[in-house]
Amino acid sequence: MPNQLSSSKRRQSLAEHAAVLAALSQIAKREKTTVMALLREAAREVVRKRAQQPARAEQLRAAVWSSAPRLPKKFKTAAHLARFKRAQREFDQVVLEMQLVQPQDVQARNSITAHRRPVLLNFDRAHASSL
Repeated sequence: MPNQLSSSKRRQSLAEHAAVLAALSQIAKREKTTVMALLREAAREVVRKRAQQPARAEQLRAAVWSSAPRLPKKFKTAAHLARFKRAQREFDQVVLEMQLVQPQDVQARNSITAHRRPVLLNFDRAHASSL
């Protein structure tokens, strides 16, 4: 059986975790936020730093896009649509915060006119002058 305390293994004790959480708790109190908010901020910073490398950024982008909200074929209620739109806005915000995509990429992905030109209907009648 291998030695569990081998020098090649990095084991973190509960005391180490408790110390980090105590420090985060103190920071959260001082900044009037939550420990979870601080952990989210730190996690996003880790992703942002790793995304600076182009090869890694592509892998991260692929992993994140796989969890993007999917447009259902049909919305049953207005609340269902509102939940989808909120999830999509939150997703867009987090990928922008993590600097995995550029704002114009998000705009193109969400645009209904990205793949076809807009058509103006009845433009001439709406703006015709009555002389």
